[in-house]
Amino acid sequence: MRILIGLLFMVIGIAVGIYLPFVYMLYGGIMQAVNSWGLDNSLVVWGIIRAIFFEAGFIPAIILIAVGAALLSD
Repeated sequence: MRILIGLLFMVIGIAVGIYLPFVYMLYGGIMQAVNSWGLDNSLVVWGIIRAIFFEAGFIPAIILIAVGAALLSD
């Protein structure tokens, strides 16, 4: 059961690592910057910041993979 939970955490971590940074952070940041152009400069800046720092979305994925690996290593 512990191995199954560890593998499940690792698979969910990989899925989160693919979805969160690219779809939410990079694509969302670019779309926010483009859609807010000329309306509100602060939204444009936040969109650019989200697009630049989209690597931060990998942090939850790394945590989930580490927890899964810790469960498997026992």
